[in-house]
Amino acid sequence: MDCQDVREHFEELVQGRLGADRIEAVQAHLAGCASCREALAVQRAVRAMIRSGAPRYAAPPKLRARIAAQVGGPAEGRGHARMAWWGWARAPRWSLAALAGTLAVLLAVWGPSLWTARDPVDRLVARGLAEYREYARKAAPRPVTDVAALLGPVRSQLDFPFEPVFTGDAQVHVVSAQVSDLSGRRAATLVYRDGAGRYSTLFLMPETGITIPEQGRMPIETFKPYHRVEGGKQVFLWKQRNLACLLVVDGNEADGAAVFLKVRKSA
Repeated sequence: MDCQDVREHFEELVQGRLGADRIEAVQAHLAGCASCREALAVQRAVRAMIRSGAPRYAAPPKLRARIAAQVGGPAEGRGHARMAWWGWARAPRWSLAALAGTLAVLLAVWGPSLWTARDPVDRLVARGLAEYREYARKAAPRPVTDVAALLGPVRSQLDFPFEPVFTGDAQVHVVSAQVSDLSGRRAATLVYRDGAGRYSTLFLMPETGITIPEQGRMPIETFKPYHRVEGGKQVFLWKQRNLACLLVVDGNEADGAAVFLKVRKSA
């Protein structure tokens, strides 16, 4: 699991509802990821604060029964959740202020994360990483002998040109090519493997609607692609010709920069 996968299970984890088949994988990731451990600690702290500090009000039985009858369900069950909010609405002003304060804390803590989760670049990177893992798992270990022939079916499935493209060299070899779907965007995808057995995946798609963030740019010779590290992988995003290019590289920053230059200078 990577950071995004693990954080999607935080709510189930803190509520004790995460299945046994998932707990081991989540805990294994947490053991080696300080960022996720910190995020989980914050979520647990906020949950504890709400449970201990937020006032609770029980609705009168007659009122609960009347509302339950109107929504067509039993007094206990469906009406119960609605009564919690009715209790808040009837609460004194200081209780409403407490609720507002709690919501403010939640927004301050989780607001940036929620905003990021909706960011199109974040979604694109997350999808690219997921595809990278799948292709690296399935890719053949040997280089393709006829890359041009391999790209023919990919070219026929897309309505935009993506060549010229990096087709490998003495150190990095193409091992597969296909069409991917990145959050609704069809992309020409090439998978590379180096002599150390590390994989890189390049996604090429139309640039329309993709904005490259200004923050997080990494100078590499005369280029400045957007760069981030996710799940131990180097991720680069840039534009060339009429394409947006997403590159995922297994290795350190220097390894990523080296593969980026090979790809970028081949275009």
